[in-house]
Amino acid sequence: MKNIKKISNFVEFISGVNPTRVNKQLENEIIYYEQSDFNNDFNHLDVYEIEENPSDFGKQTLKEGDIVISNNQQKAVMIGKSNAGKVISLNFTKVEFKKQTLDKNYFLYLFNSNKSIQRQKEREKQGDVLQKLSTKALGELKIPVIPLEKQKKIGEAYSKTLKLQGELIRYSTLLEQFSTQILEKTLQGD
Repeated sequence: MKNIKKISNFVEFISGVNPTRVNKQLENEIIYYEQSDFNNDFNHLDVYEIEENPSDFGKQTLKEGDIVISNNQQKAVMIGKSNAGKVISLNFTKVEFKKQTLDKNYFLYLFNSNKSIQRQKEREKQGDVLQKLSTKALGELKIPVIPLEKQKKIGEAYSKTLKLQGELIRYSTLLEQFSTQILEKTLQGD
């Protein structure tokens, strides 16, 4: 029988900052982590690097390798190099690991794809008008705890799958652009 524990035994959930409130309090511009950044991280696309030194918001400031949940999509990603230094808004929740007993990629697999976790998230969202899980509800999710070596193997396989999916999306986009260009040139040639 699997060992099942609440996810709050392994991680802490940190809510993002309210951009409206922060912008009123500070004079310098903050670079926020946005949905397009999340999509790039999900598809393993490192678009560019931040050149400016962003403000330090402590736990809400992202570092490469951090895990972030999109509150709207209820999916999690690992932060890529191009999004390090950005600050999470209320649309995101940062996952801070308490101990080295839960692999980050295994967490991503569980949160994004594990059927048991998906059912738990759906049950929690049913009564919520905004369809967003609170940090308390996130902490109540029950996860299967397996030895760290097995977690790493599952997490690595999941990560490789996501990278391959990202590559396929890029190739599909390039193929569509190429096909459109050829067809447009053919049409213009007549």
